[in-house]
Amino acid sequence: MTGFEVRELRDRAVEIAVSGTLPTTTESAYTTTYTVFGNGEIKVDHTLHPGASGLPYIPEIGSLLLLPGRLSHVHYYGRGPEENHWDRNNGTDVGLHSATVAEQWTPYVRPQENGNRTDVRWVALTDGAGRGLLATGEPLLEVNASYFTPEDLSAGARHDYQLTPRKDVVLRLNHRQMGVGGDDSWGAHTHDEYKLFADQDYAYTYRLRPLNGLDNATAASRRPTATE
Repeated sequence: MTGFEVRELRDRAVEIAVSGTLPTTTESAYTTTYTVFGNGEIKVDHTLHPGASGLPYIPEIGSLLLLPGRLSHVHYYGRGPEENHWDRNNGTDVGLHSATVAEQWTPYVRPQENGNRTDVRWVALTDGAGRGLLATGEPLLEVNASYFTPEDLSAGARHDYQLTPRKDVVLRLNHRQMGVGGDDSWGAHTHDEYKLFADQDYAYTYRLRPLNGLDNATAASRRPTATE
């Protein structure tokens, strides 16, 4: 972190701006601004500034949240119900989908990244009574809910049973994850139109809201939070 600034917005909210750098070959920069409202809602704005256009393309642009393990139910309005990706989602429908966090897992021969969902309008992580956290994309997100971080999956386990699930829920709210490619049985590179190149800035926004019940999730996701 290289910078931190707090300011009030007309007694309606507090804005917390954080800036920092990333250790790419040519140093990259990011800013994250949290606007916290009195009703518990938080607007999150992320911006990534790659250090040089010649840097390798970016695997993923997003954020990772650790949530209490009791929020073990996933409900979302986006593409599903099965795993899908930027370049592998034409066979999935946009709709309301529900499952447990454990059921978001897609098993492969070896543990690896899995469980992504695209074109998500909102996602709710709840307990058995429907209480929890609602995240709303502005307009869309890619979402992954799991008991593993990407680092957990790349630690060398050769089979799923060798993985140790975390007690927390790992929720990734992403602007975009690059496509998986593999048009010729997984050997081919991702097409350029599904890559995140380092020749531009990337910015995206989502809102976090407390949720008391699933019945009002869609209505709550559409409700704006005024800053003026």
